[in-house]
Amino acid sequence: MVLAKQIIESMEQWAPPHYAESWDNVGLMVGSKQRDISKIITTLDITPEVIEYAMVEQAQMIISHHPFIFKGLKSLHLDSPQGTLIEKLIKNDIVVYSAHTNLDITIGGLNDMLANRLGLTNVRGFVPTGSDMVYKITTFVPTDTADAVREAMASAGAGRIGNYESCSFSFAGEGRFRGNDESHPVIGEAGTLTVVPEVAVNVIVDGAHKQAVINAMKEAHPYEEVAYEVFTLHEPNVGRTLGRIGELPETMDFESFREHLQESLPHANLRFGGIKKDSIKTIALCSGGGAEFIKNAVKADAYVTGDVKYHDAQLAKELGLLVVDAGHFGTEEIVADGIRDYLRDQSDKGGWNITVQSFENQADFFFE
Repeated sequence: MVLAKQIIESMEQWAPPHYAESWDNVGLMVGSKQRDISKIITTLDITPEVIEYAMVEQAQMIISHHPFIFKGLKSLHLDSPQGTLIEKLIKNDIVVYSAHTNLDITIGGLNDMLANRLGLTNVRGFVPTGSDMVYKITTFVPTDTADAVREAMASAGAGRIGNYESCSFSFAGEGRFRGNDESHPVIGEAGTLTVVPEVAVNVIVDGAHKQAVINAMKEAHPYEEVAYEVFTLHEPNVGRTLGRIGELPETMDFESFREHLQESLPHANLRFGGIKKDSIKTIALCSGGGAEFIKNAVKADAYVTGDVKYHDAQLAKELGLLVVDAGHFGTEEIVADGIRDYLRDQSDKGGWNITVQSFENQADFFFE
């Protein structure tokens, strides 16, 4: 078992809470961070069915995309629909955590999941939402252990630049040290000046992963006392974006594009608006409700999102854009499997020995 605190820390390394939009509510919704966790259920929404399923499965934690508590509670009536669910969660000691727009925005999050599901290539950010500082971390390592330290730092999130990972720069030098009588040097002897061939390992890292990278570096480093430097870089910084834009593997006509979308998003109730195009290659997308970004999609052939209204389609037509309403549910149901896969990978890497499964029986709240 691991503590809910460790699960939350892992989620927040992936999707930092400060990425969330100002109107959003993300993080721990119900329960204690000190709860022992052996089974997690992932889901798009917190519904009575999901909670019943978690109880039957004897899960101790539910992680959702949509916030279970969205607006501030002024009172807690246990006879209300939400109050009834909160009571069940507390009585069954089930922790609820939600990652919403922070998971939409982060690299590898929901919009990247959707782009991958549509088979897009050359994927890049769509609508800028802010930026994060980047840091350079330098540590000094004996030559024969430098690779292990590099790999540990990369696994914790260092050295990610665009489409590349495990990036670093190293140069050789000499390290000198003399330990006192209380020291236990790995190389040399206490009280003796020791000269060691060392490598300076330099990596860059964003703020969300900085502490995890430092911790991983210290754990992998062979020295009793680890020397390292952390510098704040004013440029470059890491831009955050909502939505993605990319290219289909091949240019499609309208009917082929319709079929491709339906195969990629089998539970989506597709609606088309704006301009019907005969040649479609560049796709902009925003999971959930992204109609407000139609103007940002004018350079794309088609814009895939959800919750499109009548006048949104009118605007798309005026802009010469094909807009696809694939539904809020249709563009976001994949998140349950995406969170599941991420946590399974984290469990394997961290030796958590927990079970993570997605809730498979959720359906769209709209039906024909």
